[in-house]
Amino acid sequence: MKGLISVIVPVHNAQDYLSDCLAGLTRQTWQELEILVVDDGSKDESAAICGSWMERDARIRLIRKENGGVSSARNRGLEEARGEYVAFVDADDWILPDMLRRQLVLLLREEGDMILSGYRTAGDRERESFRQACQKETEAGAEKMRQERTADPPSAKAEGKRQPSFSCRVMDAGGYVNDFLLQSVSRCWGILFRREAIGKTRFPEELSIGEDLLFMARLMPRMKRVLAEKEWGYCYFINEAGAMLAGFRPSYMDQITCWELAEKELSRFGEEAEKKVRACLFQAALLTAGKLAEACCPQTKEEEYLASCFRAAARAWKELGPEGRKRLPAGYRMKGMIFLHAPKGYLRLYRIWKGKKKTDGGAAGRFRRDRKDGGR
Repeated sequence: MKGLISVIVPVHNAQDYLSDCLAGLTRQTWQELEILVVDDGSKDESAAICGSWMERDARIRLIRKENGGVSSARNRGLEEARGEYVAFVDADDWILPDMLRRQLVLLLREEGDMILSGYRTAGDRERESFRQACQKETEAGAEKMRQERTADPPSAKAEGKRQPSFSCRVMDAGGYVNDFLLQSVSRCWGILFRREAIGKTRFPEELSIGEDLLFMARLMPRMKRVLAEKEWGYCYFINEAGAMLAGFRPSYMDQITCWELAEKELSRFGEEAEKKVRACLFQAALLTAGKLAEACCPQTKEEEYLASCFRAAARAWKELGPEGRKRLPAGYRMKGMIFLHAPKGYLRLYRIWKGKKKTDGGAAGRFRRDRKDGGR
């Protein structure tokens, strides 16, 4: 089983995208894979689509469960995984053919616990190009692919000797926390993990936003050697149509909760990490307040949510101190001072500002879609 990678794909009503995701996985140049599709209570044809792919590729396995959220699905995948290495791919994304092989080569060569690769954002146009490329490859090389899959897969160490040009940064967990995790790189996808390094760490199922961040924060004390490469192979899909429909819902308060929990996990990595976490918490509180300003909540609920945003922002602002506040972007410092002096007035001003932007027609193109894991 040495070299086996378990790829965990959480799926919930992804019938429009799942085939693209599986196409990218089955075309990987590293053949020792088990592809665990965890159907999290889908009501569409996702399971049937997976079933048709299973007939074509025995490495795909379908796991069905009641709906419990993306963390629950990923955790189920971790329990079922048999590989020495683990990767997560979201059902509406896809990866390029050489990504997992390159990651594994570097991970073994550098004796690392995990390796982060780069990614590119992709829209409908890029998805269509990917589909066309897959179709051409299928038509031109189906027999060649079958022959390659029946042959013995090359060892990762041998591959590493043949690919000396692969390069990456090597660091300890503290370096990763300060330079990546607390610099808006809190994702779990696009990463290859050594399964033993994950151990019993699992995603927090009580959160619907920020679960990636908290999982990675809890994982860091177990990581001795962490790698990061500039090469990219992950295509992160942005659904522009869905973005405009995203609005405030109670689960948005998890944006604050996840940073408060992460603060407890990451404070062990030194004063610099503490300051960065507090800055992130402050910004999360203002972002949540902004979402709240656009919502139509009952008055009592709005006051409750607003009070939570205010408490988090006020504590982070105080603990940052004058020097720590300098690390905040100038816009956030200005907005923060308004919010902390007049939180209700801030919401009114925000509503007026957003109303003007909508009238000007400038808002639509600036939104990213509200992803299922929400913490990016």
